[in-house]
Amino acid sequence: MSLGPFFRSPLTDLTASMVNHQQYDKCGELEMASIDCLEAYGTVRGAEKCADILADFKECAAMTKQIARFRAMRLERHRQALLGDRKWEEYYAKPPRVDAY
Repeated sequence: MSLGPFFRSPLTDLTASMVNHQQYDKCGELEMASIDCLEAYGTVRGAEKCADILADFKECAAMTKQIARFRAMRLERHRQALLGDRKWEEYYAKPPRVDAY
């Protein structure tokens, strides 16, 4: 995991703080914990010392398990509809009435 740019220039110094997760409530604390851990141990040694915090932050940012779960549920719903266990009308929940809001 690289924290610094490959080629450093004044442009990379200006835009370095633009990409972070601090404005999001969901991953901000995990990002700070991972940065603090990497700052304490360094990037090389911190890769093995902070592996659990880094893995949690990567999962929070990329949502790979959540997306995989969503796809598995969607495929199962589609399989049930194809086999006739579920009606196509029940494939998704009915939307609310137009004046429900």
